[in-house]
Amino acid sequence: MKAGKGPGISGILILFLLPYLLTVIICGRKACPVSRESDMEDYLPAVTASQISWDAPREAIKAQTIIARNNLYLEWKKGTAANTIQNASQALKKRKMDDLFLEQFQKFQDAAADTRGQVLMKDGDVVELPYHELSQGKTRDAQEVLGDAFSYAPSVETPEDINSPSYIQGCYFSLDDLKKQIQNTYPGFSIDDMGEIEIKNTDRAGYVMEINVGNQEFQGEKIREILHLPSSCFTVQTLENEVRFLCKGIGHGVGLSQYTAEKMAGQKKKYEEILNYFFPDLKLKEIQK
Repeated sequence: MKAGKGPGISGILILFLLPYLLTVIICGRKACPVSRESDMEDYLPAVTASQISWDAPREAIKAQTIIARNNLYLEWKKGTAANTIQNASQALKKRKMDDLFLEQFQKFQDAAADTRGQVLMKDGDVVELPYHELSQGKTRDAQEVLGDAFSYAPSVETPEDINSPSYIQGCYFSLDDLKKQIQNTYPGFSIDDMGEIEIKNTDRAGYVMEINVGNQEFQGEKIREILHLPSSCFTVQTLENEVRFLCKGIGHGVGLSQYTAEKMAGQKKKYEEILNYFFPDLKLKEIQK
């Protein structure tokens, strides 16, 4: 909202749909404190809508809603939910506010209502649920990647993901481009030759755990972040004047694959079945007030 102007149609619609979220939007970059636990469900449709395709089937959206609720609940308890809510509000503001918006957003409201209060638990505790857009054909073992605390997210087969048009993507860098991008984060970085790039270690799903680039060693997820790669499941090829990172999948590869979840929903699987496939040791329960 610009100074000196009244709220436009986007502000009115968001006010209608998300009364509590609008307060956060008005606060700008510094998100307003979120304090009332009873309000968490009011934010949930917007948070879920910022995490998954709006064209996803309803059962996939319900599965993502459970994931969003788990993670938002944990942030809420720690008092760190404001950033997630602020990001969700900004994502909504970027969308065209029209009848289609209202129709599509209704799916997220319905999913929150249909699953109200439901979370996945381990030994009676709400746990963090990782997810990603597209795997490399099987998900990563979260215990191997994140440690024993995430043993409830095992590696599972996701063969449908291979059929996605976004499954393989090539990212190309000249030596100068590579150097500049990494130096933005690590000013002391240097590299003199394309041959100074070597993958040192991968996990069992093929995602890069450690890679040497020039005079630095990076974790696979860190180099993915710095170079804006779609995935850390990649190989490196040195071409004549550039280096190519050939990436499989989109995201970190841990937990639920949204692409497979959408395919399962298309096969008439319910959200409970989808979640059980990716998190078989967790129990779906309602949060006790």
